[in-house]
Amino acid sequence: LYTYLLNTYNDADLGFSSYEKSELASQLAYDGDWQAYFGYIADCLKTYASQRDKQKGEFFVHGFTLAMTAQNRFYRPISEQDTQAGYVDIFLCPMLDIYSDMTHSYIVELKYAKYKDPETLVEKFRQEAIAQANRYADTDTVKRAIGNTQLHKIVVVYKGMEMRVCEEVI
Repeated sequence: LYTYLLNTYNDADLGFSSYEKSELASQLAYDGDWQAYFGYIADCLKTYASQRDKQKGEFFVHGFTLAMTAQNRFYRPISEQDTQAGYVDIFLCPMLDIYSDMTHSYIVELKYAKYKDPETLVEKFRQEAIAQANRYADTDTVKRAIGNTQLHKIVVVYKGMEMRVCEEVI
């Protein structure tokens, strides 16, 4: 799926502002400003998703988010990493060997409801995502990887191509 997205990106000459992406990536790593970063991903997803992409639903949203985070020079995004508590959707593993002064790391739990699903499902997925993010954050695998960074547990729920929830679990 990642290769498909990358090829589509290149074939369609979809341009993103390198400066804006770089600034958002830096703010994510050093300031903990995750709202702007994930808002940017959601805006790009809405802008560049084709009708065929929308039909793929959850797989497209997850793949698109993974592809966007893979362009962040401060993190190595790990998808579906096996922890003692299951599989985390996306773990933004800080590249502390290169950026030793980084201060923030992230677990991102993504959920997807179809356009036609009832609104109550969005809240149900939100609650499930919160429980999963908390479980993953408490594993030795994650604790070792984040070093001295502050771990943020981010829950994102899409309904169709629209991000309905984007919040930090405290």
